[in-house]
Amino acid sequence: MITLPRLTALSSNYCNVAMTSSPHYEDCVVAIKFSGDQMSLCRPGRDLEWTNILTPPSCLENSNLMYSKRDKKFYLPAPGGKYLFSYHLHSKEEDIPEVQEVVYRGHPELDQSEWELLSSCTRTEHLVESPFSDERFLVKWFYLYTPLVLFNR
Repeated sequence: MITLPRLTALSSNYCNVAMTSSPHYEDCVVAIKFSGDQMSLCRPGRDLEWTNILTPPSCLENSNLMYSKRDKKFYLPAPGGKYLFSYHLHSKEEDIPEVQEVVYRGHPELDQSEWELLSSCTRTEHLVESPFSDERFLVKWFYLYTPLVLFNR
């Protein structure tokens, strides 16, 4: 069990949590992405409080946070998956994240109706890293919601 400082978040709703991997908990960093434009970092056993970082406004409101062991950075994919915002382990509140454009290879061939169906879906992007090859993958998860219509007679 790791004891963390009390949260001093601007928002009480968090999206997800990521943590660095380290054999000693004093060397790890915990990051929490909140809904809205806040992320907080803490080094358990070292920090007495969280470092609050503002992410780009509304751009990363519900992005999924991921830690890259290869790069030793936290990543947030922008909605649509065109860009990745990265934060190093010692990021401070005033630091500006690095921005990388994502280049896709091997897009599937889709006809117009399939593209239209995908554009009507809700989607989330999840950045994952293979522990075997250190390759990163941006997984786009599509949700198709069918509206429920209730009739009252």
